[in-house]
Amino acid sequence: MAGTHHIVLLDNWVSPPNVDFDHRVTQYKSTSPDQLPERIRDATIVVSSYTQVTRAGIEATRHLQLVACNSTGTNQVDKVALKERNIPLCHVPAQNTDSVSEHAFALYFALRRQIIPMHELTMADQAWSMGPAFQRFPRAPRTNSEETLVVIGYGAIGKKIESIGKALQMQVLIAERKGAESIRDGRMEFHQALTKGTIFMVVAPLDDESRNMIAASELGIIDDTALIINVGRGGTVSEHDLANALKGGKIGGAACDAFSEEPATRVNCPLLDPTIPNLILSPHVAWYSSRTIKGTIEVQKANLEAFVAGKAINVVL
Repeated sequence: MAGTHHIVLLDNWVSPPNVDFDHRVTQYKSTSPDQLPERIRDATIVVSSYTQVTRAGIEATRHLQLVACNSTGTNQVDKVALKERNIPLCHVPAQNTDSVSEHAFALYFALRRQIIPMHELTMADQAWSMGPAFQRFPRAPRTNSEETLVVIGYGAIGKKIESIGKALQMQVLIAERKGAESIRDGRMEFHQALTKGTIFMVVAPLDDESRNMIAASELGIIDDTALIINVGRGGTVSEHDLANALKGGKIGGAACDAFSEEPATRVNCPLLDPTIPNLILSPHVAWYSSRTIKGTIEVQKANLEAFVAGKAINVVL
């Protein structure tokens, strides 16, 4: 691993880490699939925050030794193509834990308290002219102590959400993996948890087991006043079925910060229908905070230096 490394940052939302080895850096604000092969052709290290690192791009490289993600999740990388060439993949774990957890609760409060509709009524000068504004609530909102929060996905973010929920005096349940043959201590069988919750916060990673784990059949058994908040990965909750459940009044509301296909558009995402009620969307920004950026730079610096020293850390492939 001696020699000068060529580090290519495909989407430089954070400054390149000031690594302690010979290197040169090429950085781009963003990179499209068509631009990828040429941009990483001569790279030894590729760093991606959200840019898709595709098979076509990987196969175009001549000297690639490492792909590093500025994120906990690595769904943006074609792992099969990397594995075929024995190229390792590292990530940045747990730096967005506080930010994502706080964003989940921001979405919860906005949904439960009808903040956006009440703001729009007030700005339209209709909050009082059409009778008391509280009459426009679909129902009287629960207080925190009346809520039962079900956490789906019990990694670092799930544990932080559990802690915040308890601090808010919510009853908190941890759902077991869907289809699990045995139930671990402190957890509840998946479908049983669905029948108990009034809030569901989904922070599970996306894999073959979790894809569409909440779909029409699951949405059909939860309370019709319950809220579903997905700040994990798009694809864990069926967007088509969620849209239908909201339109049909089968659930109380939903909020999503991640989508099956990103960028999400009205063409590829059924949730981007402005007629859907009780829905809040944010464009995959739950991770964004000063703490996340600072921590990402620090951990990625350690990742790259450890790899070049022959002692790779935070390797997922």
